[in-house]
Amino acid sequence: MEDLYLEIITPEKILYDGHVGMVEVPGAAGRFVLLRDHAPIISTLIRGTVRVIGKDGYDHSFKCKQGVVECHDNHTIVLMDEIPDENKADL
Repeated sequence: MEDLYLEIITPEKILYDGHVGMVEVPGAAGRFVLLRDHAPIISTLIRGTVRVIGKDGYDHSFKCKQGVVECHDNHTIVLMDEIPDENKADL
């Protein structure tokens, strides 16, 4: 089985790029979780927190103003406008 691969991208930088165990996003119709082998989906994001559990077991959180998420074939891309000064540049 293939791991879930995640990219979180803002206009300024890449916030996260790697294999994960889980991604939780603030979808326009409500929060939802993406796991390995999730059905293909595209959704808009609203203001909230994108939560990531890495393969290392660590929990990472990224503040989001708005954006879009796409998941297909165990590859998830989150394109978002981040809330300034809320996310660490070194993650």
